[in-house]
Amino acid sequence: MKSGWLRCALVVCGLMFWVSCGGSSRSTFLYLASQGANPGEITAYRLDLNHGTLNSSNGALVQNGKSFATGVQPGPMIFDPTNNFAFVADFGNPLGNQGGDIAAFSVNKDGTLSSLGLTATPMSCVTLNPVALSMDSKGQFLFVANQAFYNVSGGATCPTQPANGTPAPGFITVFPVSSGKLGAGTSTPLPVPPGTTTTVPTPSAVAVSNLGSFVYVTDSTNAVVDGFAYDANGTLSFVPGQFFTVGNTPKAVLSPPAGAFLYVANSGTNDIYEFAINTDGSLVPISATTTIIGTGLGPTAMLTDPTAKYLYALANNGSQITGYTVNHVTGALTAITVNGGTVSTGANPVAFTIRSDGSTRGDFWVFTSNFGANSVSSYLLNGATGTLSPLPQLTAPVGPFGILAH
Repeated sequence: MKSGWLRCALVVCGLMFWVSCGGSSRSTFLYLASQGANPGEITAYRLDLNHGTLNSSNGALVQNGKSFATGVQPGPMIFDPTNNFAFVADFGNPLGNQGGDIAAFSVNKDGTLSSLGLTATPMSCVTLNPVALSMDSKGQFLFVANQAFYNVSGGATCPTQPANGTPAPGFITVFPVSSGKLGAGTSTPLPVPPGTTTTVPTPSAVAVSNLGSFVYVTDSTNAVVDGFAYDANGTLSFVPGQFFTVGNTPKAVLSPPAGAFLYVANSGTNDIYEFAINTDGSLVPISATTTIIGTGLGPTAMLTDPTAKYLYALANNGSQITGYTVNHVTGALTAITVNGGTVSTGANPVAFTIRSDGSTRGDFWVFTSNFGANSVSSYLLNGATGTLSPLPQLTAPVGPFGILAH
């Protein structure tokens, strides 16, 4: 009896020691792409999962190790489904006859990055400049929304066209992916919707559907979403209907990890269009009274928690985050109205990311890159209510853009 009691006591003490030691050292990394250098850079910062704090000194981020070079004007950044590889859309410099590229990195166990190289999509009479990335749930394909600009490469013979640097019709490019490395990409031009006067479709965002093999690209000049199906080889074909009308200047599109829904945030009309995705990939407004919901000024990005209980919209012009609950049956968004449903960020946020705090409560940390303020904002997301509680804003490298929490 006595020895059994002693064994239990030792086990309990051991568990207490493990929890205290493990809890005090739970950390990971936040990655931030910045445009302040040429080429751009990606920097890692240690993240304390207990408190949501980033390594800092005197109000400024303190990097972990060296920065890693990427291409010119790095923008959005995503992980593959395993979180072992990261991809960055480098916009390039179209006015300088410089196309963009996709930078690929492997994420090492110690949080450092290893470059897997830059992959450009060669075009002889136009340059392609990536603005958005998305990936299927199996990590087989990387879908890239590319804006395009007339630029004549050396030795190319091109038809009569506008001056170099003039916008051209955009493309969606599909890259096969193997161990983080990109194969040869296939580019498909975005078509001009019937009845429109413009001939320059401008892709601004891309998203793969949660259910089915569909991918959607927003065309910001024509106020539509283009719907595509993709097969086992990544070959694209149009879904029935092909074009789906949204608000002015759509800038973000998201299919959350629950249900068959698609949300489009429109920066020109400051709202979110809510769609259901049919089994053939076509879109219809959700079966709810409200199919368009207001949001902050100039929404530019959206994300959800891993179960899609909540959706958050990032407003570039309004410098704020607005939170919504998601109805998994109808897809309807309902604004969180209790304190913390809308919070301020630094000036002109362009991207944000979410990371579980690892607790049993289901809370999270949210981080925004504030391009206009050269800063990063942090928040505690309460998993029970969806509210956001701000932490101190920290100074970041110049021109922060893509941001990921590992």
